[in-house]
Amino acid sequence: MKNKLWLIVLIVSLAAVVVSGINVFRLSREYQKGINEYQQLESYASVKEEAPVQEESTEAEETEEESLIPVSVDIQYDELKRINEDFAGWLYYEPLDISYPIVRGNDNDYYTHYTFEGEKNSSGAIFMDFLNKTDYSDYNTIIYGHNMRNGTMFGSLKKMLNDSSIQEENPNFYVFTEDKAYMYEIFAVYLTQADSRTYDLIRNEEEQQGFLDYVDETATWRSDKVVSASDKVMTLSTCHGLHSNNRTIILGVLVASEDR
Repeated sequence: MKNKLWLIVLIVSLAAVVVSGINVFRLSREYQKGINEYQQLESYASVKEEAPVQEESTEAEETEEESLIPVSVDIQYDELKRINEDFAGWLYYEPLDISYPIVRGNDNDYYTHYTFEGEKNSSGAIFMDFLNKTDYSDYNTIIYGHNMRNGTMFGSLKKMLNDSSIQEENPNFYVFTEDKAYMYEIFAVYLTQADSRTYDLIRNEEEQQGFLDYVDETATWRSDKVVSASDKVMTLSTCHGLHSNNRTIILGVLVASEDR
């Protein structure tokens, strides 16, 4: 009887190992498909970081307005729109290898399960809250992405919780659209809950000030950047762990925008 019981336990254990192995294989295959897709999409956006000009400017050059944004991205906008009409811009933050197209869907569910090219995949896409405006004019524009185990998508954001030198040495991230370039300065990093006021879509300055007060109280890391209620903020949000209600938040304030 004991031998039969041990045999049953062994068979069940082996079955569990096999199922677990199959699930890991499927997940790894999905991850790789997602990586391959976004590597191909990078060919539609050529990033150029421009070093400051050291030579003396001529009088004519001095009259020209100098760019405040030291990064430019040559986006094949029409091609990306052809692939996905929800394309709403390109997000770039070099220290964490974040260089992805942003989409905005009809809800906040679809792009948690589907990639930019519309393939069902656990990698999902980098997407804007569907209630935000695609001209980035809201007080709080929220951008979501999965916390991927392999570090892709927003899987690298959690590094900023434990290593503040990342944002201190590289304070700016960028968003590029067809006709505008936006530069955001990171001013806060923190953990919060999925139902916290971080996700309130701010509609007036009074509510915005309440949100900023909440950030000051909650932030794991806060720069000395002064942010006012009239400023435009961008929230980068990702899950902090598998099946966790915690969220890793990176907040940037708009410090420059230019026509492209």
